[in-house]
Amino acid sequence: MRTVYIFGAGASAAEGAPVVRNFLRIAYRLFKEEQSEPGLEIVWEFLEHFYGSRTAIKTGVDLDRYPGIDEIFNIVDWYLLHNQSFSTRFHRARLYDLKTALVKLISMTLDRTLPADSGMHHSFVAGVLGKSDILPTFISLNYDIVLDRAARSAGCVPEYGFYGNHDNHLEARGKVPLYKLHGSLNWSFCPLCGEISEHNDKVAHLLFREQNTIHCLACGGGNSQAIIIAPTLYKAYNISRLHNIWDCAARAISLSRRLVFIGYSLAPSDTSIIATVKRALNAPDQKREIVVVNPNERACERYRQILGKDCRIYREGFKGVVV
Repeated sequence: MRTVYIFGAGASAAEGAPVVRNFLRIAYRLFKEEQSEPGLEIVWEFLEHFYGSRTAIKTGVDLDRYPGIDEIFNIVDWYLLHNQSFSTRFHRARLYDLKTALVKLISMTLDRTLPADSGMHHSFVAGVLGKSDILPTFISLNYDIVLDRAARSAGCVPEYGFYGNHDNHLEARGKVPLYKLHGSLNWSFCPLCGEISEHNDKVAHLLFREQNTIHCLACGGGNSQAIIIAPTLYKAYNISRLHNIWDCAARAISLSRRLVFIGYSLAPSDTSIIATVKRALNAPDQKREIVVVNPNERACERYRQILGKDCRIYREGFKGVVV
């Protein structure tokens, strides 16, 4: 049966990655309490300023009363989109600097928190690839590379979908489709030629250094940028290769007979994901088995609302077991 597996933050959290509700606390511990990272000071300054001078941040635990990192992105993007400043201290130019620092914070935190060996993903991917002769497709909404490494460990090279179409990718020998809709820590974007370079390891955290030594693998140009689509209501997919990745993902879903969501909450703010999935399921409109692996009852109810009451629900976290 042709199956598409869609991975959300809950899958990576099972391997040790932070999630929205504790991301700022963990990041503060790593880059303020344990070591100071000057380029990130603007983040902590904004959070204190956002709540007023009486709410100084003393420990990472204090950040539990602040909005999550996704809401901070929403606020910053709203001001930028409406050509507004937040205050005299955070005018538009500093808000742009703040957004860059927030993306840097994501890349550096994930670089520090995820182990090199992610056993549950490795066992899951190996089990899926060994279970059927029909090549599966993986779609990831995560930036980390645990799924990428699992595919390589199982003897397959990830096909990210920068070029071509999904039908071609299914025919490629030794490759498995892995469409990462929000970017990846091992990708870099060249603003000169517009190409995405894929690297064997994480590079996003290195791209924010003043002495950036990561060059485009297509044209050799410098000034490469990280590809991390921020967790905001105002997502911008303004890189042409990302559009092709989304087209490939939609095609994979439309061809599927079985759709498995792992650790993804189907949040109302993920309009682009919901719209893409629903549209793909209607082309063609045929009965598919939809499986949800998620321990959160509210998230499971969202699936019933959006994808129908016949969803097969597993109220449990990701454990690396093939479903």
